[in-house]
Amino acid sequence: MATKEEHIMMVAEKLFAANGYNGTSVRDIATKAKVNVSMISYYFGSKENLLEELFKWRMEEGLNFAKNTLENNELSEIEKIEGFIDNFVNRVQRLRDFFLLVHTQQVIAQNKNIQNFLKDYKINYIEINQKIIEQGLEKGIFTIRPSYHLLQCTISGTIFNAMHGMKLYKEYLKKHNPNFDEKHYENQYFEEVRSHVKSIVRAMVGYKEQ
Repeated sequence: MATKEEHIMMVAEKLFAANGYNGTSVRDIATKAKVNVSMISYYFGSKENLLEELFKWRMEEGLNFAKNTLENNELSEIEKIEGFIDNFVNRVQRLRDFFLLVHTQQVIAQNKNIQNFLKDYKINYIEINQKIIEQGLEKGIFTIRPSYHLLQCTISGTIFNAMHGMKLYKEYLKKHNPNFDEKHYENQYFEEVRSHVKSIVRAMVGYKEQ
């Protein structure tokens, strides 16, 4: 069950993604969330603070998963890396509105606090992946030490591009695949994204099935 603050942030997330930050007013958010404008002011203070809290909330969800996975000694290093990929793809599919906002904020770079959140988030992910891969190298599970920042670029860039291209590729597949399954397309598409990114990362770290 979402808290009142989370409910407001989820409504704002959809409106920001659909209409843009500047095209969404606090009154729009209050109306859609069925709350008073004063309640938004009480919880967040301003629309800008609401956007910042939304970014903190969503990014901490993903980062907490990564930290818990890092500390899970029951998982092998390849299971941890592939767990990150599964979680990232699942979040992009489930939270597409938020990740559209991430892309927009990266492009326009208007809010310095959000730029700092994104920077810290990315660096944390790079460092977590580095720790896991270094452990895997020591154990002989991995045989190649990749460029860690480019590994992160490869994972996030591929997943983001796949998200943005989903409709385009749907038209391509409908045209060229006589057995195209439109009903299950989205789930099949993101499953293919998972497998594709995992195969790239396995090659980058020199992992082979034991």
